[in-house]
Amino acid sequence: MIGLALYPAAWMALLAASSTLWFLPAGLRLGTLWLLPRRLWPVMAGVEVATLLAWNAIGLDYANPVNLVLGAVLPWCVYATVLRGIGRHGRGTPAVKALPRLFAVAFVAAVFNSILLTAIDLDDSGMLGAGLPATLVSFALGDFAGSVLLVPIMLALAEQVGPKRHPWPELAAWGVAVAPAAIVLALALLPAIEAPIYPLAMALLPLFLLAHRYGWRATAVAYGLLCVTLIVVPLPFASALQPGQLPLLMGMAGCAALLLGVATDALRTQRREMDEIVRALRRRGVELTLAANRMAVLQEQERRRIGVELHDQIGQDMTAIATRLRIVELTASNPEVLKGLSSISSLITSAHGHLREVIDKLHPAVLDRFGLSRAIAAGPFLELLRDHGVLYTSRVQGRVDQLPDNIASALYRICQEAVTNGARHGCGGRMHIRLVLLPSPAASELILEIEDHAGAIAVDPERPGRGLLNIRDRADAIDADYRFNPDSGMPRHWVHLWVRLPDEELEP
Repeated sequence: MIGLALYPAAWMALLAASSTLWFLPAGLRLGTLWLLPRRLWPVMAGVEVATLLAWNAIGLDYANPVNLVLGAVLPWCVYATVLRGIGRHGRGTPAVKALPRLFAVAFVAAVFNSILLTAIDLDDSGMLGAGLPATLVSFALGDFAGSVLLVPIMLALAEQVGPKRHPWPELAAWGVAVAPAAIVLALALLPAIEAPIYPLAMALLPLFLLAHRYGWRATAVAYGLLCVTLIVVPLPFASALQPGQLPLLMGMAGCAALLLGVATDALRTQRREMDEIVRALRRRGVELTLAANRMAVLQEQERRRIGVELHDQIGQDMTAIATRLRIVELTASNPEVLKGLSSISSLITSAHGHLREVIDKLHPAVLDRFGLSRAIAAGPFLELLRDHGVLYTSRVQGRVDQLPDNIASALYRICQEAVTNGARHGCGGRMHIRLVLLPSPAASELILEIEDHAGAIAVDPERPGRGLLNIRDRADAIDADYRFNPDSGMPRHWVHLWVRLPDEELEP
């Protein structure tokens, strides 16, 4: 409501400041329509019509009272209708989206308004002083140039009232916004040239540089200062231009520069949003990695606990049963009873072997007793592949036994899954595991390669299999880079990781 109270005074001041170059009240009308809630549009229309009627009554611009009313009412109706139709009025729309719409509305409304005002003038006086085409172009260019000049400044000032205000020096690009006006003044001091439009065209270059560097707000300020300079300071080259050339040039150049500034701000906003998304995803990735590590540690602890309980309880019970069976065998004399006891003893021995395999899969004792290098070189892998007729070789290089427990467990589980899959589905009769830990000043580089001779294998990307998924999960849990090669087994699995050993963390 405060803006509406000041609207008549602003209209009169801008009307007095207008010239043949631009009609500033047209920009005031369009900017106010955009910034006002739609429910206040009728109030604004009444204020504007009353202001124009009072002004025209004093100035006696129209001889016919009907034309006086039409000249006061129709321009507002044209702008409101076009804005409502193609502008999709929305006060909460960001300026980077609003300005292109408003420039389109300004152009369309200026064309229709020029036709209506020309018709009213022709009906009122019966003739046009400058001719029909010149009058149409003059009205259209004046309205459009006034909107291009004033609407961006109004949007920038409206932002300063809201929560997303910018530092005031930033709006003027810390003083750089005066460069286009200063260049125009400097070029105006040069001797006259045959093409008077050249100095102004050269002065538009810093305007586009401002749009590219500082965005549309600083461009709006610089463009406003440039326009004020062209009005206030008598420049020799400006008076030498043909009628309509200066408003056309300034309107088109200002519109292009402001749209470039809008695009620059939009790209910077998108970049900031993308940076925030990347940082959020990075934080989420770190959190997921930590969670996966905690889950892996808890899983290994649970596996170890279950393995110990199986070994201490069921393993000892089965050993006790086997011992008592042997005692009973020594005292029994019936051949049938001895045969049954021998069969039961064989079953217990087989079950005991299966129990040891389950315990080794849950948590291999060799990993705790002898370390990762011994577990890979001479652990259960060798026995499993040998039982399936597969030649198994390995190469371990570096201080792999000093790796943290979670990394050692993850690497062992990756090898275990690969060996199990190779033994189950075939690996061409040969499998080789290469584990290398290379020291470096920052951190040690760990490379795990698992090779087989199975050649190309078919893997469904949508359903790669539980074993391959387990390997990927293990690699992700330790933040390792994992690659699987279905076309060749040389290598089939590749794991890369940078890791700090305990003694390396103490180095400065």
